[in-house]
Amino acid sequence: MIISGQFNDSLAPIMDGVAITAQNYAFWLNKKYSPSFAIGPRVPGYRDSQEHILRFASLPIQRKGPYRLGLPRIDRSFNERIETIPFDIVHAHCPFVSGGYALSLSKKRNIPMVATFHSKYRDDFARWLPLDTPLDQLIKLIVQFYDSADAVWVPNEAIIDTLRSYGYKGPVDYVPNGSDIAVQENEDRKELIRSGRQLLRTDDSSPVFLYVGQHRWVKNIRRIIEALKILHDRGMDFQMRFVGNGSDLQEMENLVRKPGLREKVQFIGPVYDRKELKAIYSTADLFLFPSLYDNASLATREAAGLSVPTVFIEGATTANGVVDKVNGFLSSDTSEAYADKITEILADRDLLRKTGEGAYRDLYRSWESVAGIVFDKYNQLIEEYKFMKLKKIS
Repeated sequence: MIISGQFNDSLAPIMDGVAITAQNYAFWLNKKYSPSFAIGPRVPGYRDSQEHILRFASLPIQRKGPYRLGLPRIDRSFNERIETIPFDIVHAHCPFVSGGYALSLSKKRNIPMVATFHSKYRDDFARWLPLDTPLDQLIKLIVQFYDSADAVWVPNEAIIDTLRSYGYKGPVDYVPNGSDIAVQENEDRKELIRSGRQLLRTDDSSPVFLYVGQHRWVKNIRRIIEALKILHDRGMDFQMRFVGNGSDLQEMENLVRKPGLREKVQFIGPVYDRKELKAIYSTADLFLFPSLYDNASLATREAAGLSVPTVFIEGATTANGVVDKVNGFLSSDTSEAYADKITEILADRDLLRKTGEGAYRDLYRSWESVAGIVFDKYNQLIEEYKFMKLKKIS
């Protein structure tokens, strides 16, 4: 039996890709293999429905937005609980507070630590920190963290170049992300769509476009909004739904107040129920995701699980493995080009259907299958770590 801990600086109700990954690792490892705990900041007023989640004290760090600063080292009850768990391996899903705690725990217990490189941290730093902040020094600290890990993983092979550009020179292993959203065998797709239309307040009178994720400009959502304006001016009927939350939501809502456009575009807010989210995806004709920031978007894989193809930007890291008109669509990074691409797609419904099937075939992978890969790699790492310890003793 292997007991593992998934450490991250965000968990539910924050539903970013890394939080979803950490919690699915814990859920499926528990269900199929052996105990695993998702470990992250406590969120006031939120109660976990999933078992094997451990929370530590936290403080708000944003006036707008859900993220919190974890305080695990001074949380006495949390540390007492950690002391009772005989971890065999710890897994850091970020290099900050929770990752630092996982690293300290691995050294204290003399157990291996895996660290997954999920995000483009330089981009985050450049956005949130003062202009005179020495970014190179911060990136150096990030690299030192990954140098300290016993294994470094990435969820997308295209991210390796980013990690190398930061200065990391060690070995890297690829472990894909998964999805818990897909049409099951014998499931009534029509009933899913009916439920999704009720949630989104849409109908079958015109195409439905969907975005699910954080509402932040760094996600290149301006490209969607500007393309929608172009399509509206051309006279296209459509129904656009944004699902999620984020610090730039109000500005985005202000941009779609143009008469006529605001009737076509609605911001639904966050949806935490996974069954409801599945129904929402099933309603869409196209998933719009022009992000150049994301490394391995889970939302596009969730859409693929419902055979809904995504319109990506050419060269985006998260579009790695996507072939235009085979398992997704690729557009240049201009609003005019993005609008043209959507128009082209909707002119060929047979191509749209076949590309959706290709997305399911090539991009969808269940979290259950990913958990099998993770468990096997944990086993291998633990055995290698034990061997190296014995070698040092002898």
